[in-house]
Amino acid sequence: MATACLEQGTVVHIEGSEYRFSRKIDDCWQLEQSKTGRIVEYEQQDLLRMLAERKLTFRGSVPVSRCGPANCDLSPADLELAKLRRSYVMAVLNTPNSRKRLEEAIHDAWKRVRAPQRAPGWITVYRWKCRFLRASGDVRALVDDTRSKGNKQGRYPASVIERCEQSISNKYLNRTRNSIQQTLEDALYRVKKENELRPACDALPVPTRRLITRMIANIPAFDKHSARYGHDSAVKEFRGVKGQTVAQAPLERAEIDHTLLDLMVVDDRTGLPLGRPSVTACIDCYTRCILGIYIGFNPPSYQSVAACLKDCFLPKVNLKRDYPGIVNEWPAYGVMHNLVVDGGLEFYSASLEQVCLSLNINWIAAPRRTAWFKGKIERFLGTMNRAVAHGVPGTTFSNIFEKGDYNPAKHAVITLSTLRKVVRTWIADVYHQQVHRSLQTTPSKMWTSSIRPEDIRLPDETTQLDVVMGRVESRSLTHKGVEFEGLFYNSPELTELRRKEGANLKVEIRVNESDIGSIYVLSPKTSKAYSVPASDPDYAGGISLWQHKVIKNYQRQHSDTDHGVDGWLQAKNEVSHLIDESLKLKRARTHKRIARYRETPEQKPPKTQMIEATKLRTPAPISATTGSQMVDRGFRDSVQDQAGIPQQESAVPIIRPRFKAEIREIHED
Repeated sequence: MATACLEQGTVVHIEGSEYRFSRKIDDCWQLEQSKTGRIVEYEQQDLLRMLAERKLTFRGSVPVSRCGPANCDLSPADLELAKLRRSYVMAVLNTPNSRKRLEEAIHDAWKRVRAPQRAPGWITVYRWKCRFLRASGDVRALVDDTRSKGNKQGRYPASVIERCEQSISNKYLNRTRNSIQQTLEDALYRVKKENELRPACDALPVPTRRLITRMIANIPAFDKHSARYGHDSAVKEFRGVKGQTVAQAPLERAEIDHTLLDLMVVDDRTGLPLGRPSVTACIDCYTRCILGIYIGFNPPSYQSVAACLKDCFLPKVNLKRDYPGIVNEWPAYGVMHNLVVDGGLEFYSASLEQVCLSLNINWIAAPRRTAWFKGKIERFLGTMNRAVAHGVPGTTFSNIFEKGDYNPAKHAVITLSTLRKVVRTWIADVYHQQVHRSLQTTPSKMWTSSIRPEDIRLPDETTQLDVVMGRVESRSLTHKGVEFEGLFYNSPELTELRRKEGANLKVEIRVNESDIGSIYVLSPKTSKAYSVPASDPDYAGGISLWQHKVIKNYQRQHSDTDHGVDGWLQAKNEVSHLIDESLKLKRARTHKRIARYRETPEQKPPKTQMIEATKLRTPAPISATTGSQMVDRGFRDSVQDQAGIPQQESAVPIIRPRFKAEIREIHED
């Protein structure tokens, strides 16, 4: 997946017809239909609206025959090679294509990266540059087509490889820092001792220096440095960036981070306090405009990061329709060139790294304990907290000493849906319209005056955005379909895929964790993505992966036998009923987990009715227990399961006095 712009010469598909951008007159574009040559006119805003509604798609760039599935699913070696070649391409991207100028730029880049051993030739880098530009910046174009090559089997038996690994571990990867030659001599000694116990016809082949060197090269550089010089030395040696970078244009550099709002939110239906929601926001460093935001009860994770980035990439043309009362437009959107993240594990996932590669985004990690490295997003989150949360009934304050005897849960009045509207209204009508002291103008004016709409990078396949940003998993495709977390997904397209490519296939799937009612399955050969619904949509439709795990855990704890989807469907309805009962209790932790369970995506209105009971084919018998105990235990066990905490099993449940348990949990909170 690459990027594209609304500019002259761009080819797009609108409702099945192909058009080419001819010329722009004021805010109106003239598009020429490819087949008939007929000229049609569209307003800029209409084109953006069709893009957001997935009615307008960019025509794919020059096909990249060497590319893998939608997220550039490359092997580690190919991935490193693509990164290395891309560094040379970026060094000569704006350099004239003369031999002298290219050689100078390549030499400067080689002195910086020191890889490979000799600098690549100028004509080689020129070919990489041409392939990169023809593919609209898709990094997959830089990877060699090595899938069809032979010689894929190792030439040394597993016994030799095992002894070589032992030698590398004992000799090379230690603080004495032995050389490769010493490591080879140790491996030769180990193989020789083994051959003394074998007949001549079954002797092991002797390892070579090339084998030891290749095996050492496959070890991550950080791990090698850490083993030979110590962990602290490795952290210092492999720091990401040592200075602050000043952005020179919009979308050149963006920062993303999370925070907890200093505000207690109440349930939309019952009015009971739920807890403090989490916020994930992304800011454009040059204009200080907010590119996207996510508000909900999901803890910092790839799911919340993906929701925020989706809000960043697409224009917010339906903002006033979704949130009536907002006066100003939200002009900031698009694919950034550099994304700065901190040390959170959610930013180091393979899915996020491959999303950045697919969209040609440079992923920059901030060093540890350097909040100033991404100070703009840190400052915005603090400003938003003070402006939106502080002074509102239910605020928790930023400092515990500011609370006094104020009880935020008792005074909380704002719902999650209202909070989302308030935050977006404040960003669009207040923050973007106030003069920023560093810019000497408003962020909104800074954005509109410094970038043209046709210069904004957009995903060229908005219909595939959910595929690219989905959670990556590998599964087997059989006659039953694809299994994920106990659910099966199948469709006629998958049956046809098995007929073409094999009865039992290893396929890659992409999962939207906020809605597991359907998944995407990628063809191993063509990389085409198929949207596949769940075989039991009555159960899986509209629920998140976390909700599914909670329901599975509840059904496992309260049923003697496993009845599959039937049991989960009954457990789903029972959990929904018990949640309403548990909300009547004064348990803040349980309320926050319940809020996460019942949360809906921000683009959809919150549900206002309870899930109705569904008729089951063979309902599973579930033992009767007090409602509050079952919900509290179900959510607690679910969290323990996901965190890997062992649970204690007992034949007879222990019933504690209600008032003592409540007092204890209140003091714990």
